[in-house]
Amino acid sequence: MTTVIAPHVLSNSLSQPLELEPNAPYNELGCLEDAVQAFTKVVVDSSTSSTVQLHCSIPLGAQSPIYVCLDLHDLNHLRSKSLMLIHDLVKSLRSSGILATYSLTPAHSPLCLVCACSPGFNASRINTRALAMLQNAKLDIGEHVLLANLERYPSLIVI
Repeated sequence: MTTVIAPHVLSNSLSQPLELEPNAPYNELGCLEDAVQAFTKVVVDSSTSSTVQLHCSIPLGAQSPIYVCLDLHDLNHLRSKSLMLIHDLVKSLRSSGILATYSLTPAHSPLCLVCACSPGFNASRINTRALAMLQNAKLDIGEHVLLANLERYPSLIVI
């Protein structure tokens, strides 16, 4: 998988923390369309800049302590769904007046992670945090889209 890097680095300054439901590390959203709307709203409401850089992890494999195995069909479905989500997010953010760019990064975990990031972003730490959060979630692989605040970065997790 090729990494796509924006021609210039954009920053995202979050002025407000992401608001989640009380006592929940994430909000489960109904579908990809709901995820796009919720993520766009959070980024637009919390950004002090008119630009945002999205870090996007795309699954290459599914070996993790949470999910022992995905078959090839499930993995390809997750990748396709992830790429559609990223495309729709960029389109939605741009139509809301936010210049959105993204970078794709291969991941050896069974999830897609999209974060609105800033310079100094540590992708492996965020991926580890997402996996740790999901270990206790008891979610099966399927149609789950989660909105979370991972180390003050608005994040979408698709499993």
